[in-house]
Amino acid sequence: MADGLFDQFRNWYEKRHDYARDWKARTGGQVVATMCTYTAEELLIAAGMLPVRVLGAHEPQNVTEPHIFGMFCPFCRDSLAQGLLGRFDYAEGVTLTQSCIQYRQTFSSWRSNVPSVQWDYYVPMPNDVQSPHARKAHHAELQSFRTFLQALTGKELTDAMLRRRWRWSMKPPPVASVV
Repeated sequence: MADGLFDQFRNWYEKRHDYARDWKARTGGQVVATMCTYTAEELLIAAGMLPVRVLGAHEPQNVTEPHIFGMFCPFCRDSLAQGLLGRFDYAEGVTLTQSCIQYRQTFSSWRSNVPSVQWDYYVPMPNDVQSPHARKAHHAELQSFRTFLQALTGKELTDAMLRRRWRWSMKPPPVASVV
């Protein structure tokens, strides 16, 4: 459908790497490749970082088989290809939140084989999210991630900063700030 309804979203998606490179040059901040929608982006933003989601490019590739099995799903192979082909050459960090074993291998291969990656962090999540212990366990994991980011940046991430970032992330951003 070419009625223009999704043109702005398509533009944001297609130019996300240009935006990230520009943001990094403009701010001097770190860009983080996030490999999962469950990543606590509010922590990264509060730490002065820009999270950029790793998505498949839906393009043929032939660079992943030395790193992960060819039987892994196309999404795993495509996500790794994005890193190996230098599409995220501006990202200093990479994060993954609990995922399937194949995507964890993709994450491990990113850590080892994408030259721009200087640090990584894996956030485990409770498997039984309905368990009475899940919320407490997940909170502890996020606190560990927070502590890691504080040590990495040398900046304290206060509760007030996190609340401010959380409120900001709940509002749609102004168009000018995204493009």
